Amino acid sequence: MFRKILFLKISILFFLISKVIAFESEAEQLIQSTTNDAKAIILNNNIKVEEKKMKIEQIALKVVDVDGLGRFTLGSSRKNLTNEQLEKYTKLFRIFFSKNISSRLQNYSDQNIEVIGSKKISNNYVLVKSKMISKADKQEIKIDWRVFKIEDKLLIRDLVVEGLSLAKTQREEFNSILTSKGFEGLIANLKDFISKN
Repeated sequence: MFRKILFLKISILFFLISKVIAFESEAEQLIQSTTNDAKAIILNNNIKVEEKKMKIEQIALKVVDVDGLGRFTLGSSRKNLTNEQLEKYTKLFRIFFSKNISSRLQNYSDQNIEVIGSKKISNNYVLVKSKMISKADKQEIKIDWRVFKIEDKLLIRDLVVEGLSLAKTQREEFNSILTSKGFEGLIANLKDFISKN
């Protein structure tokens, strides 16, 4: 009887460990495949710049929890907005986010992103660690990716570059606009960025 209970406990332990490893492995694969796909598009000289931007935007909207990120960047101001305002902001933020990603193409040089490990933070959150290596001078930049499981789908919620959270930085920027110009000022700012990109 004791052996059966011990075997059952060990079996459950191995099952739980395998689920953790699978979660981490899937998150690592998401980051590596996404960055590889993006790099292939950016370095493809047979694709025009506008088409490259469109393809990068499609990838970003597919692998990032854009709506969750949008809510986060509003901070505490979100609770003061009406449903109509939230809907208006969410639609604009999705466009802003995709344009923000694709507008960075011109700053890209031939760099490699290498996934070097991951750490499970909770049952639905894995921190994937990577480094970006410049081919020109071999300089390395540490990038951590916050990957969440949302309705059985893995989505990126934040990038932490050399300890700096891009989501928190965006929230601070939006908070500054909301404080000085209010909600309509933020909307105007988003529309202005979109029109220029």
